[in-house]
Amino acid sequence: MSDVKAILHGTIIDGTGAEPIRDGTVIIRDGRIEAVGAAEVPEGAEVIDAAGRTVMPGLIEGHAHVGGNPKGQQVLRISLQRGITTVCSVSANVNGIAMRDGIASGQLRGCARLVAGCIVTPTNGHVRFRDADGPWEVRKAVREMVQAGANFIKTAASGGFFSKDEVCSMRNYTLEELVALVDEAHAWHRPVVVHCHTQPGLNNCIEAGVDQIHHGGFIDEEAVCGILAADLWYMPTLSVTCQRNIEALADQPWQTIEMTQAQPIHRAGVRLAHQIGVKLCVGTDYPGTGRTWKHGDRTIWELMELESCGLSRMEALVAATKTNAEAYRLDDLGTLEPGKIADVVVLDGDPLAGIEALYDHRNIKLVLKDGRVEFADGDLAKHYSLREAQPADRPPYEDA
Repeated sequence: MSDVKAILHGTIIDGTGAEPIRDGTVIIRDGRIEAVGAAEVPEGAEVIDAAGRTVMPGLIEGHAHVGGNPKGQQVLRISLQRGITTVCSVSANVNGIAMRDGIASGQLRGCARLVAGCIVTPTNGHVRFRDADGPWEVRKAVREMVQAGANFIKTAASGGFFSKDEVCSMRNYTLEELVALVDEAHAWHRPVVVHCHTQPGLNNCIEAGVDQIHHGGFIDEEAVCGILAADLWYMPTLSVTCQRNIEALADQPWQTIEMTQAQPIHRAGVRLAHQIGVKLCVGTDYPGTGRTWKHGDRTIWELMELESCGLSRMEALVAATKTNAEAYRLDDLGTLEPGKIADVVVLDGDPLAGIEALYDHRNIKLVLKDGRVEFADGDLAKHYSLREAQPADRPPYEDA
């Protein structure tokens, strides 16, 4: 027997950038979107009244550090309750792959979907898991990670803020090594995600043909234009250099000195990228330090950071849904369109009137993943026979 749900009377933001549909209907059958807009309710459908609420795709977090451990499971559970239905972890690695598969099989309920990246970097690189030096060792490492089940390969082309013994201007992989890594990953149909803040790494990434460049704290005009010309995705992770993050790390000057220097350069680069039409994505180094970021906060904060750099609220929402899905080749996700997997969020308030409506966890009333209700709160939990839902038996970010 088919499982059919009908979400009625909500304002639908479908994730494509189209104008919202007022008093719209979303029909879900067997875990996928069947119809959006004006649609008849199939006989026997479970009806969910979303009158006065917004209905939108689940958010996709594009740059997380979630591994296969109990804390990672907690992050994914709370993420789902915040409307983040997919988390792309750049450091999931082998243990994370096992957790990804447990979630996909239904053994782990109530968690956001995990997209698992595996790290291949040079000896003493910025991020570490599988060290590999020289083109042929790099190729072997990529093959090992693909064999382990990686959804994508993560690497580094510059240093970063995190460690005391590095600065952003330190080069990581050479162009020759990057070319080998990209060629090998693409041979196995895996996208390549690169941590990079500065030149020459930025231009090396562009020349090597990577898929996504992340961070760009010290990005320059040449790199922004190069990203556009090469038709790559740029995930700026503005929350890394935002004032809130800098203040939280005040006792770690080896981070905050460079973050403060990068802050205006970073935002100027994103403004230019938006103005000329670069494909901008949403990622954050999620979930971030617990000193300032509760689980779920950082992804939605990033939307507000992007808005401050000139994106409209609709453009920011599209970046966190449709564009992120495209960047990671998640063809079935990201929008509310017929045939897509039904990852749906129902919330009080209108994020187009203010992203704060999405930031306030109390506004998230219903979250469906794969067409199945995984979280229900308030009247939607009380008044509908959503037997599969995980109840909100504690504040969404208690113990975060």
